[in-house]
Amino acid sequence: MASVTTRRNGSRFIGFIDGNGKPQTIYVGKAALRHAEEARVKVEDLVSAKVTGHASADETSRWLAGLDDRMIGKLARVDLTVPRQSVTLQGWLTQHVDQREGELKPESRRKLGLTRDKLLAYFDPQTPLRRITPQQAAEWRQWLRGQKLSEAVIKTYSGNAKTLLQEAVRRKLIGDNPFQHLKSGPTPSRYTRYITADEITRIIDACADSEWKLLFGLARYAGLRIPSESHPLRWGHVDGERGRLTVRSPKTEHHAERVVLITPKLMKRLLDRIAECGEDDQHLVTIRGQGRIMKQVRAICARAGVELRARLWQTLRASCEKEWAMTFPQYVVSKWIGHSITVSGRHYANDVPDELYKQAARTGMQAQRNAQQKAHETGRNDAKQKATASVANGRNSLGCENLQESSVSPATTRDWRRGESNPRPGTFQPGPLRV
Repeated sequence: MASVTTRRNGSRFIGFIDGNGKPQTIYVGKAALRHAEEARVKVEDLVSAKVTGHASADETSRWLAGLDDRMIGKLARVDLTVPRQSVTLQGWLTQHVDQREGELKPESRRKLGLTRDKLLAYFDPQTPLRRITPQQAAEWRQWLRGQKLSEAVIKTYSGNAKTLLQEAVRRKLIGDNPFQHLKSGPTPSRYTRYITADEITRIIDACADSEWKLLFGLARYAGLRIPSESHPLRWGHVDGERGRLTVRSPKTEHHAERVVLITPKLMKRLLDRIAECGEDDQHLVTIRGQGRIMKQVRAICARAGVELRARLWQTLRASCEKEWAMTFPQYVVSKWIGHSITVSGRHYANDVPDELYKQAARTGMQAQRNAQQKAHETGRNDAKQKATASVANGRNSLGCENLQESSVSPATTRDWRRGESNPRPGTFQPGPLRV
């Protein structure tokens, strides 16, 4: 049990017996009695957790996280907690980014490095990590907005800052993440350009050889990421008999391989490429050089007369998904394209192309013409049936209104003897009445 003792000068201290039976004291200064009593309850919980070996209560953990370094030092001296590490912002960011260098992809490492630079450009690099407040984090985001950055870039920086500081929370370096409340996440693209079937045909026709034609075909007819998914492809990944293409993406390498549909148009590009390949060629696409590729792409699109905008490869990929979505279920399309249905609706299939409107209009007009033709044929058949019935009635001299009475002769009936299985017709002769 712990107790609060008040001295004559008004200062207070908390006394307790540790696990070894030795009395210990923690000086709290001239604090209010209610605050000293709150601290006493938390100290009792820490002592109990230390003696029994169980974890302290969540409320006690939150209390520890809110204490300053001086009070943490007093608790550490009596072995109730561990000494707090004083980590600066620059030290933590450099340490964390360097530790993750081997597990991050180059693009992710580059973005984390840019986020680190933006944080150090606004905050003092020697600022203790624990001193950063949520208000300062919000002001940092406003500073990014003042740098004339797009909302998508600001969200990326904010999300990376959350990740960097959340790891510090996990390692008990800070109690709360000051960047947790910042708005982050991917931003849906407003660029909804759709490459039509006629446009991609013109682009492919403008290519000089089968390799370039296949590269555009993989982007537009198979929805592959260029070049991260197209260039690692080998001929062993092509299953021509079943019309399937096995694709593994470095972006999602922790996921299983996905199998993509080979459409007839893509199959033609593959066959043309096989005809020109040598025996030692293992890869489907061997074009290298980012600057060289984009220079050739611009020249090809110019010859084809197709407007070239930014993000051409992603536009071709999105156009492929939209075309598939017109025919196949969305869950199948998402499996082929390599992302979830949520990502598809947010970034790819987020716009209805004009071709789908035209297709729906053609379908509606065809259905209307079919209905009109059926109605015309039905009316013609009804008129024909009425005319046939009228001719038949005219040929019937007795008419049809008394058909039941006129169809049997009143003088003739069918009579047979009991037990006779094959009755013979005969004339009915009425006999005398018997009483």
